[in-house]
Amino acid sequence: MEKSLKLKLLLYLLISAIGFSYLVLPRNAGISVPVFAVIQFVCLVFLTPKKKPLLTFIPVFVLALNSFISANEIWRVSNFIVVFVLYSVMTLWMTDRLPVREVSARFIGNILKNIPEPLRYFAVPFKWCAEINQKHTRTAKRVLIGVAVSVPCVLFLLVMLSSADLIFSNSVSKILRDIIKIMNFDALLKIVWGIIAGFYLFGLVYSVYQPGCEKAADRKVKSGDLIILNILLVSILVIYTIFVVIQFRYLFASGDNLPYGLTYTHYARRGFFELLFLSGLNILLILFTVWLTKAQTGKWAKLTKLLCCYLCAVTGILLISSFYRMWLYNADDGLTRLRFLVFGFLIFEAIGLAFTFAYIIKPAFNIVAVYAAIGLTYYLLLNVVPMDAVIAKDQIDRYFKTGREGIYYALSLSADAAPQIERLLGSDDARVKMAVDAYFERINQDYSDSASRWQRFNLSVNRFNNRLEKLGREWP
Repeated sequence: MEKSLKLKLLLYLLISAIGFSYLVLPRNAGISVPVFAVIQFVCLVFLTPKKKPLLTFIPVFVLALNSFISANEIWRVSNFIVVFVLYSVMTLWMTDRLPVREVSARFIGNILKNIPEPLRYFAVPFKWCAEINQKHTRTAKRVLIGVAVSVPCVLFLLVMLSSADLIFSNSVSKILRDIIKIMNFDALLKIVWGIIAGFYLFGLVYSVYQPGCEKAADRKVKSGDLIILNILLVSILVIYTIFVVIQFRYLFASGDNLPYGLTYTHYARRGFFELLFLSGLNILLILFTVWLTKAQTGKWAKLTKLLCCYLCAVTGILLISSFYRMWLYNADDGLTRLRFLVFGFLIFEAIGLAFTFAYIIKPAFNIVAVYAAIGLTYYLLLNVVPMDAVIAKDQIDRYFKTGREGIYYALSLSADAAPQIERLLGSDDARVKMAVDAYFERINQDYSDSASRWQRFNLSVNRFNNRLEKLGREWP
């Protein structure tokens, strides 16, 4: 590897470590997170040999924007995980180890196996520094060995002498307390995490330049027994057909003819999660069946394909039934975060089901990669859609329309809901007004220092502070 490239990679490590500590790790980090993403993109433009894989930075930047546009922190941890996965995708793409066009589940396996790959290269920067100046390196090693030997000796002497002399013990304790007061352990921890992040990002980019990244050999095509699979599918579809008939007779039609004294609402609201689980199992069964039989031909293979299409249609009806049941839940109790996420998930699962149908007809594309793209799109939308504001609006509209006491869920949401929560100040219920005051006080305390550092600037929190000024009220 050329010396100039080594210096660039070491500089990238330093920039990443400092940037991660200063821009990403501060409490309530806001605009500084997308700034860090931009810095990363610029560095990688100059470092990486291929530029097209940098398209993965589009979703990375969208995830980073969440810290700037929203005060809802439920995605912060999962965003880190998704960014790790996207970085892994980027480096695999650069080394031609991403089987996007293959009809293979190795697409996911390669990504997951590549995530810990940078850990192998944590020692590389130290080796490079040792090569630059071997004389100073030998001296540094001797110093480190001397420190390593001296520390346990000093600790042993301190313990023994403190036990022997009370005044010496008090003096040592006072010195240690003063040192602890001076030290900022929070800042020290951020520096440590920043260094780890810097080495990890360095390892990712360094792995791109490593030779020997061979493509995995093609695996033997699996072949399943068509008769066994068809019997299994027919058995399952008979049960599902009976269930679908009942759905059209009782759930989707009038509820006047319900047996056993059931009310329509009680009947319709049960079974949502069971149906959602079954729809997922059906999709897995379809994919497994197509994977086992895609290379086979003949009348039995055509029957298998027809049965899979029927199972796909039945799964679509299960999704519609699940959506309708969740709609009834929402009509009765209002939106919550879980129900909001479920509605979105059902919509995107329906999109995935359409691709599954196309895969049954012609299994010539990587359905796993398609599912991954659909899932990533859904997750990115969750990061940019103001979920708490939508939920609060639904809950508060319902409160003013019906007067039901379900409003306290909205008061547990983030600062994104503040414009809607403000409407409750017009309520005639004194308890609701007190709860609104408590909400504003909680948010104000959580973000009281948001203006003290530029990294913490957040659009949602800024709108919240502007509303406090308009209201002309102060919260401690």
